[in-house]
Amino acid sequence: MPPLLLHVPHASPAIPAADRADFLLDDGALAAEGLRLVDAHTDALFGADLWPGDVLQAKVSRLVVDVERFSDDAREPCARVGMGATYVRTTDGGDLRRLSPARRQELLAAYYTPHHAEADRWAQARLATQGRCLVLDAHSYPAVPLPTEVSPLRPEIGLGLDPFHTSAELLAEVEAFFRGRGFQVAVDAPFTGSFVPNACYGRDRRCQSIMVEVRRDLYMDELTGGRHAGFAVVSAALLGLHAVLARFAGRPTWPT
Repeated sequence: MPPLLLHVPHASPAIPAADRADFLLDDGALAAEGLRLVDAHTDALFGADLWPGDVLQAKVSRLVVDVERFSDDAREPCARVGMGATYVRTTDGGDLRRLSPARRQELLAAYYTPHHAEADRWAQARLATQGRCLVLDAHSYPAVPLPTEVSPLRPEIGLGLDPFHTSAELLAEVEAFFRGRGFQVAVDAPFTGSFVPNACYGRDRRCQSIMVEVRRDLYMDELTGGRHAGFAVVSAALLGLHAVLARFAGRPTWPT
């Protein structure tokens, strides 16, 4: 099996009953916040069932715990707007939750720490057996920027890079793939960065990573959350990306 990991951190809409009690919003307002923030259908859109490697998905909604944010608010830029690893503000700046330090630690221990431990085990095993690994970080974003967002840019496909873990060769392959299929592509816009297992982060370039973000109106109705006809077009393209990344992961030379 190619040393590939499909990382899907924001697709889950799940808010367990025990965690629902933390939220200050009524059911309608909480559902609306989920529509704005959850990367709906990205597991299916990126072909998780057909992915040639391993898949790591967050178990709960990012409204409960966002596994892709730094757990230390001092390191996490989004914590300034109340959206660190444990969100306490809504997208329009209202109160979402009031978490005590103890409750925050409970949430991180339940969802954040196991997710990252699994990513670390995967990366360490692939590096030990194959000497390389490649992460595809799968996301989507709304067609209209949220109040908390900085960049107004809205390309059809946004590619996010890590300066240490995304080689120029990997970027060139993925960017050429999307442009060759007629997509409008931007690099590090509207979002930057890509998920890297902590065991490798900033230390081992043999772990390569790239983030792919799809503008949601290409595949879904953002008002209802339902898929539309564009889903088939985008998902077919993303299935083609599987082969590109598998070939890249199998190339004779590898970034070091």
